Amino acid sequence: MEYIQFTQFRNNAKKFFDIIEKGKSFVIIRKGKPIAKVIPYQITETGWKRKIEKASLKKNISVTDFIRKEREEI
Repeated sequence: MEYIQFTQFRNNAKKFFDIIEKGKSFVIIRKGKPIAKVIPYQITETGWKRKIEKASLKKNISVTDFIRKEREEI
């Protein structure tokens, strides 16, 4: 992670955002103190919904029997 001055970031924001888009992170310094960390946004596919695998039933088992069996294993 690279440290850059606030004025340098402000004056060259487009250049720095292009670099950030490629995956690099920066800490912005103002008056010798870090004030912000700029990191690339990462898209995660897992939202508030969880992925549920579809159940595949065997030919001779009813849905009710399948659910009962699954509950017994837990």
